[in-house]
Amino acid sequence: MSVLGGTYAGTADAVGHYSPFAGVHTVAAAHPEAAPADVGLLESPFGAGLTGELRDRTEETAAELLETLRDEDFAEALEQLVDEAAARHVAQQAAWSAAPPEAESWTALQEWLEPLAEASERAIDGLAESVRSTDVHAMSGGDLESFLASAGEAASLGSEGFDQFLGGLLQKAKQVVKGAVNLAKKGVAAVGRILPIGPLLDKLKALVRPLLQRVLGAALNKLPPSVQSIAKTLAGKLGLGERETASGADLVSGLSEELDLQLTSLLLAPDTFDEMVETAEWETGPDGGGRDRLADLDEARTRLARQLTDLPAGTRPSAEIEQFIPAVLAVQPLIKLGISIIGRDKVVRFIADRVADLIKGIIGADAARAISQPIVDVGLRMLGFEVAPDQEQALAGEALASTVEGTVLRLLELPPAAFEDQLQLDGALQQAFAEAAAAYLPDRLLRADLPERETAGEGGVWVLMPRAARPRFRFRRYTRTFLVPVSRQLARCVPWSDGGTLETHLLDRGVERWPVQAEVHLYEALPGTHLGHFTQDEAAGARSPDSGEYEYLTPEIAGLLVGEPALGRARSAGGTEAGRPRPQAGDRFFRVRVPGLPPRSRRYRRMLVRLDASGQLRVLLRLSERQAQQILTRLAGAASTGQRDLPSVLLALQGQYRRALPAVLAARLLKRSLIADPGQARVAADRVVAALTAGLSNFLNKNAAQLASAVSDPADGVTITLTVTGLSRQTLAADLPPAQAGVQPGRQGRG
Repeated sequence: MSVLGGTYAGTADAVGHYSPFAGVHTVAAAHPEAAPADVGLLESPFGAGLTGELRDRTEETAAELLETLRDEDFAEALEQLVDEAAARHVAQQAAWSAAPPEAESWTALQEWLEPLAEASERAIDGLAESVRSTDVHAMSGGDLESFLASAGEAASLGSEGFDQFLGGLLQKAKQVVKGAVNLAKKGVAAVGRILPIGPLLDKLKALVRPLLQRVLGAALNKLPPSVQSIAKTLAGKLGLGERETASGADLVSGLSEELDLQLTSLLLAPDTFDEMVETAEWETGPDGGGRDRLADLDEARTRLARQLTDLPAGTRPSAEIEQFIPAVLAVQPLIKLGISIIGRDKVVRFIADRVADLIKGIIGADAARAISQPIVDVGLRMLGFEVAPDQEQALAGEALASTVEGTVLRLLELPPAAFEDQLQLDGALQQAFAEAAAAYLPDRLLRADLPERETAGEGGVWVLMPRAARPRFRFRRYTRTFLVPVSRQLARCVPWSDGGTLETHLLDRGVERWPVQAEVHLYEALPGTHLGHFTQDEAAGARSPDSGEYEYLTPEIAGLLVGEPALGRARSAGGTEAGRPRPQAGDRFFRVRVPGLPPRSRRYRRMLVRLDASGQLRVLLRLSERQAQQILTRLAGAASTGQRDLPSVLLALQGQYRRALPAVLAARLLKRSLIADPGQARVAADRVVAALTAGLSNFLNKNAAQLASAVSDPADGVTITLTVTGLSRQTLAADLPPAQAGVQPGRQGRG
């Protein structure tokens, strides 16, 4: 078998099972002859609790190191690199008259990342040189912090994404140095040996290029599921099980988390890390993910589109749909258990027969003309596309193939029990087909009373994009652009993934008067879509959008923004608690464009949450410069009248966390096993939020001048840190004392 492309010899256990990990076994399980049942064990001179205590200490130390290394900004920098690579790849596809060879595309992306790889290695070498010339082990904690703050240098590469990655990587390297020094002072060698700092940084540097290869693999959707086996094994060695690893269905979001596990293993279990490197091929290549399932789906979609318009009118295309469905199933990260139990072939035939009956009335060339004409007239032409007559039939075929594909994807959301009941499956299939037809076929073909229609009147239609890259389509775009007067009250009700709202997003972009006239563009994810793919929308205007401009379009947001809630979709299961959206097939997104506004400035999370193994919680509220100046104005105005208008300042700061923090805290409490029940976790989270608000109120009453001084600093924005200590199952069961608060100039968060 292979682990990341490498090989290993499986190890048999006592009942004939094989471990998937090289060198990870117990003597009794891997070599039963070594401990026969009739041989007594030697008496140990050590207390019975020693092994358990060491294991507990190892797990606690590993959890503390992981929390120290955790950096949401770096995680988003990795995701931004994935998005940029995905955008460059689809742009390459669009620039060629025929799709370039995959190896050639891969090489071009490697050349794009090479300056980042070289700069990262130089930055770590520079830090290593500084550390070698200094006795860091003799430094106090404060001196070490000051030394590391000035050691090493992350050069600017002129790219926001590259600079974010480089700065975050260098900060992780500094945290590794700090962790090594602290472990040495404590005398902790929990699992293996403690490496000197020089070799430690050399090993860290060796992870850079494999990590960037993984970024490219994620961008091209060529990361195989086995790619996480190393991280899971390392987590097991550190006593963390699998709860610290990312979901197999969302490999992109796990890149930073897996790097943190690797760095933790370098500090606590370097022998285990070396063992994993020796038995695995870290680098992902153009063929690293095996068969290109997205390319197979592209080909299958194009073939079905052609077949559905070429077949004679009234034909039941059962065989053609049956041939297409496996290509859709292959790109899904998880196949429903119910399909496996009943039999994949049986389910595929059932779906194909039913969909063929539903679609046969719009098969053939005449139907294709009826389908394509409204798509061209009220769709693509409104977006600025001219469609040649010989392409209109292909456009109709795409709409029909999308209807079939959408039906299958909706059915895969069913619970396993539905596949065991033919009546349930029939009803679900009928509804799924109606929803897909309402989305991908023109309104004039639908019944006026069809409840699944997405708009009350004549709407648009979702078309495959980008047109120049066909058949390598990577998303759908709604052909209607909504012109919307956005009032401040409306904008305040639309949440934003950075922790703010549409109001804060527009204010930070420079909006000064309300309502603001905006364009709202709508998008839908296909299997394999990245946010970067949306930026390749040819109808988006002369300026290429930033991947951070796209937000989830839920029914609630669709109702608020465009007055058509059915155009929104509930977010797919498996999303993260907060942060950058991660598209899954069927998810819908929106972009708000205000003509005349400058390009989006660098995206920051407005709130960071850190919860370590000791039960210390830190919540960092990061205010933009605009928000900080507003607070300063209020504080100055209050001073001039002899009255402190602190209530409005408190309300403004509460706005940073009121919406998103309770859910984030509940998820962290569950992850740390401080609370076992989700309902109780939300109650406990509310108690923590109350303590944070009380601490913030105390701080404003006593230290408003300190806040004003931080705002007056030239640094961009300010950061307020709220700290609660001693969180445990017992303390979370009652009201908590007020948090401690502090303020710093600039947007803090790393380290």
